Amino acid sequence: MKYELSKTAHHKKKPYKQLCLLVACLMLSPLIYGIDLEQKLKVAYLGRLLNYVTWPSSVEWSESKSFNICIIGTASFNKLLGSLSSRKLVKEKPVDIRYFDNVEESSNCHLLFISISEQAKITQILKFTKNKPILTIGETRGFAEKNGMIQFLMKGQKVYMKINYEAYRNHSFTISSDLFALSNVTVINR
Repeated sequence: MKYELSKTAHHKKKPYKQLCLLVACLMLSPLIYGIDLEQKLKVAYLGRLLNYVTWPSSVEWSESKSFNICIIGTASFNKLLGSLSSRKLVKEKPVDIRYFDNVEESSNCHLLFISISEQAKITQILKFTKNKPILTIGETRGFAEKNGMIQFLMKGQKVYMKINYEAYRNHSFTISSDLFALSNVTVINR
């Protein structure tokens, strides 16, 4: 008889555990969805941004087999970048996504995305890219103020861009005025 009581008590606890697990999953799903949405938005903006930027005339496009987007550090959207490289042409070149841990490896990059994991090294990374025709994009707080060219910011479910006018002009980049007309773009150092 004791066996039957404990068996019954066990069955009563199981639905309670399942209910708790279900509630926990439901509570976490907006967070997981929000993170996923944020990463998809950043990749979409990265892809669209390329339509508004003209690289300096010093870039030898004929010598390059691909347009190199480089990621330094651990970007939260690494897995999503494959979709960008498989369908996008920039300067009539296929997009090649490269990942680096060290900025010295990024000399052949056309665009360098500096992930939030590299926050402590931003000054060093931007110093390395200073005289190179590499468009720098970052997502850390204060990136544009530290002479990064374009900073992605998330507010709610919208991506905002902060563009450091002086930084990209010093590198001889041209950014279309159409980009500045968008409501989610802020320009500093103009």
